[in-house]
Amino acid sequence: MNEQEAEAALQEIHGLRRRCSDERQLAALDDLTAMLEQCAATPGSYLWFAGD
Repeated sequence: MNEQEAEAALQEIHGLRRRCSDERQLAALDDLTAMLEQCAATPGSYLWFAGD
């Protein structure tokens, strides 16, 4: 995902936080938020996810 897509994904974080049911999920979402923010703030950057 490029910086524009990361910025769009950040808009969905608040809705996802309401759906988290435990601390592990919230911690994972916090980590994702940090990576998305870094990608969105760095022109020309990409965030790649490994796996399914």
